[in-house]
Amino acid sequence: MIWVLFALAAGLTYCVQSEINKHYKTDGFELNTFRASIATILSLPALPLMEWPRIPEYYLVLLLEAAVSVVCMMAQYNLAAKKNGRIACLHQPIAILITFALWLALSPEQRQFFLDNPQNALYVGIGFTLFIFSLFAVRKNDAGWLALMAVIPIAVLYSVMAVISKIALEHGENMLGISLNFVFLCNLLMLIMSLPLYLSRQKGRLHPPLSTVKSSSGVAVFHSLSWLFYCLAVIGTPNPAYVGVITGLAPLWFLIYYKIRKHEDDASPMAGLVMGVAAIIVLIGANT
Repeated sequence: MIWVLFALAAGLTYCVQSEINKHYKTDGFELNTFRASIATILSLPALPLMEWPRIPEYYLVLLLEAAVSVVCMMAQYNLAAKKNGRIACLHQPIAILITFALWLALSPEQRQFFLDNPQNALYVGIGFTLFIFSLFAVRKNDAGWLALMAVIPIAVLYSVMAVISKIALEHGENMLGISLNFVFLCNLLMLIMSLPLYLSRQKGRLHPPLSTVKSSSGVAVFHSLSWLFYCLAVIGTPNPAYVGVITGLAPLWFLIYYKIRKHEDDASPMAGLVMGVAAIIVLIGANT
């Protein structure tokens, strides 16, 4: 169950990088372009530790992951800049359900496990139900129709990529080596995709303001750490949706953070408590 610790670390570091742009309010595309460049450079010292699979499909998955990430992260950073980090994470409950269903359809082992252990299926079902309701209840204003419509495409894309990424990552012989390689190549591919468009928009000029450099640097560090922890968690979990439940505790961490910092916030403490209990119930049901 060490994947739970990795998922917790992934969720906490993801919250940090989501909240950074609330302060700097950098354009999502510009932020993602410079984030990818800085993250790629920071990953270079880890090259000797990386595993390089000889399976061509692995690199196709990386290409798809990078393309999806460019689109989804740009949308999330813009949401965080306009609203807050919690709204940028609103896609998670939808993504969790879709991911669970997809993996259950693809994994005979998961289906057999629940058939052999109906009590575990019951725990997971109850936990998911409580978790989804608590996510939407933690702050009802965030879950308005406009916000939901903005994050549904993000949720669908992330769900598909979560399933495909787990399949690709499981081909690695070394958890850390394949995870480092996955994060490095995704960032590099995202940079290759984003930079030409950014330069065309800037008419060839590459002189970002200091605020962009600061926000991109902070986001690059915490997003790369989050991605690395996420990969390690996904490799170890029986279903990638379980990792989503743990990383989906973001509204709870934001609730605690805003209370400590005395930021004005209308989040429901009771919903946050139910969310934590729901995650524990899912983990009990997932224990194989």
